[in-house]
Amino acid sequence: MKRTKEWWARLTKEERIRLVFLERADKHGSGSSAYLPEGYGDCPACSTPSRYGLCTGCLNDLIGLINKANKEE
Repeated sequence: MKRTKEWWARLTKEERIRLVFLERADKHGSGSSAYLPEGYGDCPACSTPSRYGLCTGCLNDLIGLINKANKEE
């Protein structure tokens, strides 16, 4: 769905901040760590070990915020 003014208005200020943060962190990718096994890195949003980019919790938050904004009432 196109991100119009109405789309953004379905989220609170804190949710909008979190959405932008998570999207930017997801584009950044995960950082490598000498303490994690090969192929794993830190989630760029919360530093939880993850395999690719955002961890499951942050990815679920991102998807939930987008779904909330997409719902038309």
